[in-house]
Amino acid sequence: MEDKNKLSVDFFSIDEYNQLEKDWRKLERGHDMTIFQSYEWYKMFVKKSVPSDTLYYESVFVVVKENGVTSLIAPLWIVKKTFRIVNKKGIYILGRDSWSDYLNFIYDSLTLDMVKILIDAVCKRYELHDFNFEQLRSSSLLFDYLKLLTSDFKDDSVCVSLVLPLSIESYCSKLSKNTRQNIRTAYNRLSKDNYVIRFVFDDANVDKERCLQIRQDKMKKKYDEVSFIRKTKYRLKNKLLFHFPRFLPIYDFPDSKVMTAYINDDIAAFFNYVVDSNSKSIIIIAAGTNLKYFKYSPGILLMYNYICRTINDNRFRFVDFTRGDERYKIALGGTLSSNVFVHYRI
Repeated sequence: MEDKNKLSVDFFSIDEYNQLEKDWRKLERGHDMTIFQSYEWYKMFVKKSVPSDTLYYESVFVVVKENGVTSLIAPLWIVKKTFRIVNKKGIYILGRDSWSDYLNFIYDSLTLDMVKILIDAVCKRYELHDFNFEQLRSSSLLFDYLKLLTSDFKDDSVCVSLVLPLSIESYCSKLSKNTRQNIRTAYNRLSKDNYVIRFVFDDANVDKERCLQIRQDKMKKKYDEVSFIRKTKYRLKNKLLFHFPRFLPIYDFPDSKVMTAYINDDIAAFFNYVVDSNSKSIIIIAAGTNLKYFKYSPGILLMYNYICRTINDNRFRFVDFTRGDERYKIALGGTLSSNVFVHYRI
């Protein structure tokens, strides 16, 4: 499909996405892009989590070219027919229901005409009318253009990030008095109980199974605190919703790293993270605190010390805590932003 502005649209099946690698790696350097839009991330996602196409849905990569040059890549999941009642037919960004905290098209620069020709081509090809943009960063250029097309959008999730100050002194002064006191109290409790805490910021020998168990224990405790009615609603909806095959970045993403806090050689806390050299950011993907050591705030101490070391190294500008407004993120100086959900019906 081609228009008078020399924009064209091509479609690639899930088995053909590797043909886009060269162009993809150029576009993933764009200002709006995160590790979740990188070619390596989708390479893992396609391998581990994309199901085979069926009569109900299929995965496709849509490319917009300007004067023959690839300018935009859209990984899409097409639901051709509503199934199990709650899985509504429509067009979604591939990566939903996964560890991808931010969803977006892949682009460096973007125009409204590119967005419109892509949406029109996809809707026409699949005879669908509803385009659903989930977990789209409110600061993205794509959202700016979508607001010109529709007013049907709302906050989807809360995110937290930290702009790193130029010095440790500046960072400490940014923290609240309560946070600084909590850090001192944690160290005092460790000393009183004859515990020694040790940090490993890139733990190549970490016991990943133990990390996952710590995370699951924490999630179970949180789930146990939910009311019976909410649990029942969740279980019913969860049975109906389509779930992509699961993957674990801590195992499956080649660039994944783990930082750990050990108390007497037992894992007290961990953060699974990725270094995004393109945006000069540290992306936090998952975290866990051993409930046995909860009163010593090992996760706070680990991240605080990692941030201080990172400021000293002067190689990165941000720590992106991604989705969720857990208290430790705010306590460590993070600021809130939002992801949005946008529905556009042609």
